[in-house]
Amino acid sequence: MMFEDVTGEADETQLKETLKRYVSRCMYIQRALYRLFSFSQHMTEPREDIIRLVIPAMKAHPKQLGVQMAATACLYNLSKSELGPKIHPMCLRDIVELTLKALEQFPSHQQLQKNALLTLCSDRMLQDVSFDRYKCAKLVMGCLCAFDDPSMNRMSVAICSILAAKISTEETSVLGAKSRYMKKLLGLVKQKVDITVDNQLIDITLKFTLSALWNLTDESPPTCRVFLSEKGLELFMTTLQVVGNLETENRVQVETKILGLLLLDAEHIDVSYFAAGIVAHLASDGEETWVISGTLRIEVLEKLGQVVLNWEQPQGEMVAYRSFSPFFPLLICYDLPSVQLWAVWAINHVCTKNEKRYCPLLQEEGGVEKLQALLKNDTTPEVQKISRNILELLHKHAKSQ
Repeated sequence: MMFEDVTGEADETQLKETLKRYVSRCMYIQRALYRLFSFSQHMTEPREDIIRLVIPAMKAHPKQLGVQMAATACLYNLSKSELGPKIHPMCLRDIVELTLKALEQFPSHQQLQKNALLTLCSDRMLQDVSFDRYKCAKLVMGCLCAFDDPSMNRMSVAICSILAAKISTEETSVLGAKSRYMKKLLGLVKQKVDITVDNQLIDITLKFTLSALWNLTDESPPTCRVFLSEKGLELFMTTLQVVGNLETENRVQVETKILGLLLLDAEHIDVSYFAAGIVAHLASDGEETWVISGTLRIEVLEKLGQVVLNWEQPQGEMVAYRSFSPFFPLLICYDLPSVQLWAVWAINHVCTKNEKRYCPLLQEEGGVEKLQALLKNDTTPEVQKISRNILELLHKHAKSQ
């Protein structure tokens, strides 16, 4: 039986009937999906009934490029823009999982990869749907490295900037420590900085790329080392010089995303805070890992201590942490008092600003014992003072419960 005999002019009823009845017939399904792509381009209401017919077709023909190409395009049409928020998360999860399988199956096919990115690049998908975010981040980073397409670059770094903040520290370290990924991200920064020189505006891809780098380096010494070895520090120096004359809001948006030694003296405390954090984590790994050319470790550590002592507590909560475990190795760096100082200042900050969330977390993870050990050992008066403040806060919180 010919496809046309089944679908006629391929109205909605006929397309649905074909997808339902001939799911095992690759050619019928492929042609039905091509027709559905055109049919679905202008849909304004969610159609989970149609999505539920596309999904079995994708599952039945995972290695058929034609089917996967047409299906990924259809799924984008059926879940894009205002449609996504109206579709049940379980249905969206199926869309994401099959999209990821298509990404993985056809890594060198540019249009299919682009279809997949279009579907994934959605706040609704990335924020509200349950799926393997680490796997997604790996696949999207692979896509970013495989193609040099401006729209694909923009979507890839936008996706990664969100996902990197939602996966574990261990997973971000694995991603960020890959030189191939770091070279691509830094290459995009350089490319977009050159454009900024001409038009005096910060490109959206630059913002997304800096956000991705920020989230990948946060609490991750391995990623920090790769960042420095790939000349990221020098590139960010250039970036700051380029954006220095831009209007304040744009300049601050860039500064808050740049983690590097140059920002220890930044005017805004959130910029200085994160810069100090990356210095502290790098220093805690030992002198042999200090690879910044022309920068003496002892000078930077002295500067770190001076900067932290000059900070005033901001009005609101400046940062959020999933766990205090990354701070504990810093607390035992007795030969690096400025590293200890940054760590206790950071712990004190979040516990002070969000006592309800962080005091129980710090107690559960053994923070009391770590802080008490600081008081028993040879540490600076500043470190001891802040440690006592935290312990008093924990005690007060426990009594109030």
